[in-house]
Amino acid sequence: MSLFDPLHDCNQRRQIIRLDALASGVQLLNLHSESPRGSFVFPGTDYLDDIEVDGQRVGHVDYGLNPLLDRVYINMIEIDSARQGQGIGLGVLWQLWRTHQVPIVPLYQYTSSDGFWSLARRRFSAAGAVIEGELRGDDQMALEQQRWQHLVPESENDRSIRKYWEWVASEHAAGRPAGPGIR
Repeated sequence: MSLFDPLHDCNQRRQIIRLDALASGVQLLNLHSESPRGSFVFPGTDYLDDIEVDGQRVGHVDYGLNPLLDRVYINMIEIDSARQGQGIGLGVLWQLWRTHQVPIVPLYQYTSSDGFWSLARRRFSAAGAVIEGELRGDDQMALEQQRWQHLVPESENDRSIRKYWEWVASEHAAGRPAGPGIR
């Protein structure tokens, strides 16, 4: 055990208590959840939740959970301008962390939100939680999606096309023409 371990543990407990306090007044009310083909987290789930504090709607959060259930992707946290700077966004993230216990990943982090994400990363890290670097651009997102592509069900159209080409290949291998009247 390092000389600094007790100090680290004390700081971690203090950060958890702070984040719990921020999250205690924040309530997420699910407006919509779906798994549309073509969405970034498909076949995972996209969520849109209202954010309420003391019974008042103060914003919304748009996020997704991939089908591996190992990341929460934040598309957008929007807090009413009059309520910004009160820790509500941190409270939302902490609730998502407490619910899912997986790294949080922002998508397309806006330059104007760099300060928020920097603060969130420091506080979460001190509490033993993880906010990863943002995913920006189609290439980074496609690379991330490759981790769960084996879970994406084949569409009926893709299945028909695959079956057709399998048939064509078997006919060709057998030395038969590929279709009626084709030579």
